[in-house]
Amino acid sequence: MDWDEILNPLSPLYKDAMYEQEQLVNLQDGLIAATKSMIEKVYPQIYHLESAGYKELESVIITECVKFSCKINEVINRYHIGE
Repeated sequence: MDWDEILNPLSPLYKDAMYEQEQLVNLQDGLIAATKSMIEKVYPQIYHLESAGYKELESVIITECVKFSCKINEVINRYHIGE
C-alpha cells in the first residue's frame, strides 16, 4: 500500500478513501437513526428508563451500528464488480 499516495489530498487513492469513509459514516448515521426510531416504536417504555438505561442503550446502539456498518462495507467491497 502506497501511504504517500493515500495521504496526498490530490491523489485518486486519497479521494477514493475519503469517499469510502464518507459512505461509511453516512451508513452509520442512518443505521443509528433508524435503530432509534424502531426502538421507540417497539419499546414505548423507552421513555421511562433510568438515566443509566439511556446511557447504556445509546452506547449499545452506537457500538453495534458501527460494527454492522463496517461489516456491510467489507462485504460490498469484497464482492463489488468493477465498472
